Amino acid sequence: MNKAILSIIILATSLNVSAQVFKTGLLAGISASQIEGDGYGGYNKMGFIVGGFTNTDFSDKWSTQFEIYFINKGSRKNPKPSDGDYDKFYLNLNYVEIPVALRYKHKQFMFEGGLYLAKFLSYHYEDEFGELTQPFTQFPIESFDFGGFIGFNYNYNEHLTFNIRSKSSLLPFRDYQNRDQNIGILNKTFNRGWYILDINFSIRYQFGKES
Repeated sequence: MNKAILSIIILATSLNVSAQVFKTGLLAGISASQIEGDGYGGYNKMGFIVGGFTNTDFSDKWSTQFEIYFINKGSRKNPKPSDGDYDKFYLNLNYVEIPVALRYKHKQFMFEGGLYLAKFLSYHYEDEFGELTQPFTQFPIESFDFGGFIGFNYNYNEHLTFNIRSKSSLLPFRDYQNRDQNIGILNKTFNRGWYILDINFSIRYQFGKES
């Protein structure tokens, strides 16, 4: 995991050599996620994001941005013994994620939408009995998560940008029966599969100066 994070930071920093055409920078932030299909609701799983980006302008209004970062996603349900609820569910999923965004700028604001591909690295799973090392043998986690996102940026100055982004898997990351009572639109037809939904907040620092 540490090697993956270090590789991302080195890659993002080295891209600065092409700043004449591509503007580059580093990003860091937090994620709040849930899994559609696991039977638990709420964006209760917190994680972190660290990586880098490069972007280029098509015009004064339109641009595209390529990113690569390490991210934690998953699901969490804490027990409530005072209510007689001892059920616990904790699933942490580690990914290297590559989003590509199309962005529209209006004054200091920027609206974005795009797709992402995430490479699965590892997971940590616990229930009320403790850690389980091989809980997904029959229905394993897929090697990749593919999805889409929409987002909003506020450009504080020429270097610093604040971003909020909502993302969702478009394909199931695990082929398993949906346990949610209110089945989402993505798997309503077949009632199969788990999907990751997450909300990200990040701070981005861009090297160089605006042209």
